[in-house]
Amino acid sequence: MPGGQYKKLVPTDTIKEIACYTALLVFISAVWVETDVYRYVALATILPVSAYYLYKDFLTEETVRIGYVGLLCIAWGLYVLVRCLYSYYLHRDFGMGSSEGIYMLPALYPISGYAVFLFIRRPFIVVCCFLLISFLVALYSLDVAAILGGHRAETPLHSNPIHAAVGQGMIVLCMLPFANYLVHASEIRPALRIGLAVMSIATFFVGLANIYALESKGVWLALAVALPFQLFLLATMHRARQTVLVAAVVFFIAVAAAVVVAWDGIMAVAGTTADATAKLLSDILSGTGVLEAMDRAIENDANPASFRERLMLWASAILIWVKDPIFGQGVTWLHEWQARAYPETDFNLIHNGYLEIAIRYGIAGLAFYAVLFSWAIRQVWRAKRAGIIDPAAFQAYMAVFLFFCITIFSNSNIRLALGESYMWFSAAFAFYCYYYLQRRGLVKVTTWM
Repeated sequence: MPGGQYKKLVPTDTIKEIACYTALLVFISAVWVETDVYRYVALATILPVSAYYLYKDFLTEETVRIGYVGLLCIAWGLYVLVRCLYSYYLHRDFGMGSSEGIYMLPALYPISGYAVFLFIRRPFIVVCCFLLISFLVALYSLDVAAILGGHRAETPLHSNPIHAAVGQGMIVLCMLPFANYLVHASEIRPALRIGLAVMSIATFFVGLANIYALESKGVWLALAVALPFQLFLLATMHRARQTVLVAAVVFFIAVAAAVVVAWDGIMAVAGTTADATAKLLSDILSGTGVLEAMDRAIENDANPASFRERLMLWASAILIWVKDPIFGQGVTWLHEWQARAYPETDFNLIHNGYLEIAIRYGIAGLAFYAVLFSWAIRQVWRAKRAGIIDPAAFQAYMAVFLFFCITIFSNSNIRLALGESYMWFSAAFAFYCYYYLQRRGLVKVTTWM
């Protein structure tokens, strides 16, 4: 088709809208394919949006403001930058750890939310695209031979099974709220509603099959907590509660039946780790010190090697953290890591997202993220109550957040493309809700920006 005719058929606004939705989907694409492409599309988007905000919107009285938490995010990013520069110039011989730049990213969270606020006008389209891509990815990732043969599935789209399982878990936890939304969305054509609902349910169960085949114990545990929590939200946060409650019970029974069928496989993979964890917790609760109980578990050769290895990493990290518990070791933490208590673990991924933060930035770092995401949850909740977002969005948001918080207890997911982009998007979505609350006059902001 000639270019001139094409321009007449596709208005400029439509092209811009497609570009914006594509950018957002690429930004969250790490859930499907493990790459760093989201960083480039984010930076390419943020730069012009920042210029637009500062030189146009910022000067108008009716514009939205980033508020105190937004200023806190910028202050935190600057703090991390200054500390990195200080350590680099004064302690260059100490070296620097890896993935240190991700702790500056909170400075971009407020403007990222503003970009979504400006350009995502029809979120239903983005959600439908997310569903379609997730459905195709789940089907492509399904390794039937691994499920039937009782061995671990291949991971064509991620670097290892744990990363793939985390991505599939996030997808799974987005499916039921959307299906529930479709059941009650009378404004959507019945044929489209049914088709999307069937696709979401299919993605849910195929995703569960993929998670089972990927044999990630931490993801199994996280999903075992997050999924019932989500079913509870589904059953209690909708007007047609009886109908939703019945559906939630049906799904719970279906999932429980699947667990019963797969129980032998689950225990074969996780049974010894569960026993070792129970013994460790028993020792701690009986009065044995945390580090002493960890040392005993490490020295017990009967415990699984992966379990003992993680305990070595955690014990080493805790002993370094307590040297400067308030502010941590900063980017030079790797210098201390060379003399860690358990040098047998020959890598610097601590396999615990909380300790990744604590060893670098101490209690101050943990407090910053706790304040940020507590505030984020509150904004999403307020947006749900005000009718700005559908309850399904809150149900998915909370379940995925809980899921992620549990997965980072046994893995350093915050240093992965998936975890980095998730935290970025999760915070940006909260700012998106915050800006809409301001626009509706439901929040008054007194900050200068």
